[in-house]
Amino acid sequence: MLSEAVRKNLLQFCDRETDPRAFEAWVCGAQALEGEIGHGPYIDLVSADYQGRDIAGARERCERLLEEHHPGNLARYRVRRILRSMLEDEAAVIVGLRKLVVLRHSGDEFIPIEFVGFDSETDGVPTPDRYRLWAPPALAELLARTRPYLEQVQQACRALLDDLAQQHPDDP
Repeated sequence: MLSEAVRKNLLQFCDRETDPRAFEAWVCGAQALEGEIGHGPYIDLVSADYQGRDIAGARERCERLLEEHHPGNLARYRVRRILRSMLEDEAAVIVGLRKLVVLRHSGDEFIPIEFVGFDSETDGVPTPDRYRLWAPPALAELLARTRPYLEQVQQACRALLDDLAQQHPDDP
């Protein structure tokens, strides 16, 4: 098992929360990292090119390490981040919903099928990056009509977050 600090740094790098150069600095400065992940993976990470050419390879190596030591943790981490964003910002609900559906279809079956239904029901609702394409009165009317439904989506988000916390209390 990886320490919580190592796991969190790997998760954040894999999920693109950490700048590659900052991750490289952490890898090179983390004294106990080699002992936790092994000599070979450590050499792979220390010698990776974090200026663009090998970032994807370094992320893949980190994903394999996470899966080896904490199966499913990265998928749950990504889903938790999406769910939290959907609860914190009403404008993120549609974007997050679409991301969850992609993850569900990619094999993350712990995401309830009801999210696919929610997405189907909201496929005519634009994401914030498309608001500019709509006439303001039409957009306002559509968003007002959709608001109660989005509250149901947010309730499902809370339920899934609670479920994940109960099933996987050690996940960051």
